[in-house]
Amino acid sequence: MPSCAVLGVGWLTRDSLPPPPPPSWPRVIATTLRLWVQRHVIGARPSAPAGGRPYRLVAGVVAIAAVAGSATALVIAKGSDAPSATPASTGEPATGAPSSTLSSQALAAANASRQQAAAWVATQVSHGVIVGCDPLMCAALQQHGFPPADLATLGASASDPLGAGIVMSTLAVRSQLGTSLASVYAPLVIASFGAGSSLVQVRVETPGGAASYVSAGRADLVARQTAGRELAANKNIDAPATARAELVSGRVDSRLLITMAALAARFRLRIDAFGDGGPGDGASAPLRQLAIVTSSATYLHQLLAFLGAQRPPLLAIVSEHRRGRTTTVHVQFTAPSLFGLLPASTTQ
Repeated sequence: MPSCAVLGVGWLTRDSLPPPPPPSWPRVIATTLRLWVQRHVIGARPSAPAGGRPYRLVAGVVAIAAVAGSATALVIAKGSDAPSATPASTGEPATGAPSSTLSSQALAAANASRQQAAAWVATQVSHGVIVGCDPLMCAALQQHGFPPADLATLGASASDPLGAGIVMSTLAVRSQLGTSLASVYAPLVIASFGAGSSLVQVRVETPGGAASYVSAGRADLVARQTAGRELAANKNIDAPATARAELVSGRVDSRLLITMAALAARFRLRIDAFGDGGPGDGASAPLRQLAIVTSSATYLHQLLAFLGAQRPPLLAIVSEHRRGRTTTVHVQFTAPSLFGLLPASTTQ
């Protein structure tokens, strides 16, 4: 069970879920890749010497993944871009672009979205949260440094993403899970990259089902709005109008709100901005980063000491950025945001 699961929400049972759609070409390709990995990589890994065969095997996996991606993109391009009429003399699409060019463009777009999503997840998602992904997406995540032990491959043998905290919604995963991906398993998008067949969404998996998650999300929003209004009115907090509006509207992550309340009881806070809401469709997700401006070495030392003394889930990633005589401290919490940390009737 990943650490990011919604508090107080139970698991779905497999018998209550709709049957999966029939296998698609991307799913067949994923099955072939998974079987190759099981036979040639997993089985060979214990006996491989350091710096030896595993690197050659990884290179083989990457090569096969590239072939699988090419075949998947070709099927997508032929299925979605096929014209209603083709000139008999050339055999090219009515648009005038050769089919090889269209498939190459689709492959390049899919790879770009995959790499962008992998880079974002590797830096924004907690290492410890299980991420469900198709083989190509899992390979990209590993390349960007996400721990292999925290990846769950959604291949032909996996009929659902239960057990994952994050689901990478690629074309292969959407083809496998159909509409149940958004309606049952993972309704919340916290980031998205690309469009059309190359779209990659970072979705939060909901163990208790979409209805329970939406209900918990609404309750948490009310709690964040209540806490945010009080912090916006706190005379020990100096923040620009945009940041105050984000506090009042409930846009700020509850872990940041708790941290700000504790800091404001000790120090005078000069807030620069909130950030890291997620690109694309994830722009409405809670803001998980806070920039605090400090003007003295003593204040900076005390602030860093306080932040470093916290424990999960309130232990943040802290970085410093010096500009002239001031140092801005960035306090960032990983995705996804947690529900239930604040009571609905916050009175702090």
